[in-house]
Amino acid sequence: MFGSSEAADALVAGLSDRGMVASVIHPLSYEELSKTYTDDPLFRALGVVALAALTMTGASVLLNVKTYAVLRMQGMSFTGILLHDLRQLRVSWLIAAGVVATTTLGFLGLYNGFAWLGLFTSVAVVIAVLLSALVLATHAAVLALTYKVDVLPALKGELPSRAASISVYLVRIPALLLALSIAGHVSFAARDVLTRQENREVYDTVGDAVSIRLNGAFAMQLDELDKHVGPWLRQADQRGEVIVSGRRDLQLSVPEAHLPAGEILIVNDTYLGEQPVIGINGRRYSATSGNGNSKSSQVRVIVPESLTSHTPDITQAASRIIDPHLSRNIPLETLTSKTGQRVFGYNTGTNVYSAAHSADEDRSLVDDPVLIVVPNGSFLTNDAYATFATQGGVVFPDLNDALNGIRSQSLRNYVSSVSPVGQKAALDLREASNKFRLHTFNLIIAMIVLLVAGAGVCIIYSRKNAQNIFVRHISGWRYSATHRFILAVEVAIAIIFASRVPFENWQQNRELRDLAAAGAPAPFEAVHITALDTSVITGLVVFELAAVLLALAFFHRRIIKEGATEG
Repeated sequence: MFGSSEAADALVAGLSDRGMVASVIHPLSYEELSKTYTDDPLFRALGVVALAALTMTGASVLLNVKTYAVLRMQGMSFTGILLHDLRQLRVSWLIAAGVVATTTLGFLGLYNGFAWLGLFTSVAVVIAVLLSALVLATHAAVLALTYKVDVLPALKGELPSRAASISVYLVRIPALLLALSIAGHVSFAARDVLTRQENREVYDTVGDAVSIRLNGAFAMQLDELDKHVGPWLRQADQRGEVIVSGRRDLQLSVPEAHLPAGEILIVNDTYLGEQPVIGINGRRYSATSGNGNSKSSQVRVIVPESLTSHTPDITQAASRIIDPHLSRNIPLETLTSKTGQRVFGYNTGTNVYSAAHSADEDRSLVDDPVLIVVPNGSFLTNDAYATFATQGGVVFPDLNDALNGIRSQSLRNYVSSVSPVGQKAALDLREASNKFRLHTFNLIIAMIVLLVAGAGVCIIYSRKNAQNIFVRHISGWRYSATHRFILAVEVAIAIIFASRVPFENWQQNRELRDLAAAGAPAPFEAVHITALDTSVITGLVVFELAAVLLALAFFHRRIIKEGATEG
C-alpha cells in the first residue's frame, strides 16, 4: 500500500469492521529488515567488510608509530595528529569514493536500468557512513594506544604490547569465528549447487511438461478450489493426462511409530509408467492399465526393504492419507522395493515439510521413499488433487492438455499460471549459485582479515621481545623454545577452532537422539560432517596458523639480521 500511515490505519480499521484481522508491516522498518537479512549472506558480508576495515585501519596506524613519535616530538597534540592523518587521507578517500560510485552506477545501469536507484543510494549511503564512522573510531582508538609508549621508545618502533595484543586478539578471535561460520556456509552452498546441477539433468528428461499454480486469493476458500479444480484434475487423471506426485513427511504421517526420517510419495499409475521403481526381485513395477482388473482397482503401497519392519504402521498411515475418515474400505496391496533407489519427485519439494532436509534444500530426487500408488482418477479426493497441485505435484506432460482444460472448465480465476516443471529448479539453481559466490567472497575477505590480524600479532610480539629473541638466538636456543609461548597460544587456538564444529555437531545429534528416545519429532535434521566440510574447515585453520607461523619466521629472521648488523 502506498500512502500515509493514517491511510494504512484506516484500511486496517475498515477490514476489522468486516470481521478480518489485519496488521501493518513496513518493509523498510528495522524489524522487517533484521528479520529478512539477519541470516543472509549480505549481512555476513557487511560484518566481514567491517572487520576488514577495522583490521586494516588498526594495522596502518600501528605501522606508523615512528611517524607519530616524530610528530609528538614536534609538539603536535593528539587532535592535531588525527586531523593531520585525515587531511592526508582526504584525497585518496575522495578518489576511491568516485571510482566506486562510477563503477557501481555503470553496473546498475547494465543490470537493471537504474531501477530503485533512490533506495539503493540511501542504503549505500547508510552503509558508507557506518563504515566511515567505524574507521574513524578505530583510527582514533589505535592512535590513542600509541600514546601509552613514551616518545623515545616509540621512535625505535616500540608498541604498547599488552594493549595492542589484546586489541588484535579481540579482532582476530571474532574474525576466526566468523570465518568458520562462513566456511560452513561455503561448504553447504557448494554441495547445494552440485546437487541442483545434478538434478537439473533429470528435469531435461521430462521435456515440455508443465505444472499448474493455483490462485493464492483462494487460500482462505479452499472449498472453492476443491469444488472447481479437484474434479477437473480427477477427470484429467482418468484420461491419463497428468502425472501425480504428491508428498508427505514419513515421520509426521506416523508420529507414534518413531520411524526414521523419510518421505511418502502419493503417485498415480502414470507415474510408475514414467519413473522406474524396482522390486526386491529386480523387476520394475509397472503402471496398470486401468481396465478394471484386480490389480488396478486397489492402492499399492510400496515400502523400501529397509522399512519392512514398519510395514503395518506405514500401511495404516497410507489408509489415512487416501481416506482420512477411513470410511470407504479402500483395498490396499503392500509391496516391497529395493533399498538404495532415488526416485524423481517432479518438483523440488520445498513446499512440503521434511524432517530430513532443510526448507530450501532441493529434494527433486527422493531417497528410498514410500510410494502410495493410486489408480488413475480413482480414490484420491478432490481436495487431495488441489493440495498436490499447490505442491507442484500435478504435472501435465502435454501443455495443451493443461491449457485446454483451463479454458473448457473456465478455471482462469483459480489457476494463476502454467509453468515448465524445471523452471523453479532452474531459478533456485541460479539463486544458489549467487549465494555460493557471495559466501566465497565473504570467506576470502575473512581470510584476508585473519592474515592481517596474524601479522599484527607477530609485529607486536617481535617488537616487544626483539632483544630477548636475539639473545636467545646467539645463545643457541632452538626456534621452538625461543617462541614457545606464542607458538603454544596459536596451536591451542587452532585446535580449539578445528574441533569447534565437530563438537557442536555431536551436541546437536545427541539432542536429536534424546528427542527420538522420548518419542518427540525432530525439530531439525541430523547433522553430518562431509569430506568437503572437513576439507574447508581444516584448510581455513591451517591457513590461519600458517599465516602466523610464516609471519613469525619472517620477523625472527629480520631481528637476527638487524642484530647481527648492529653487532
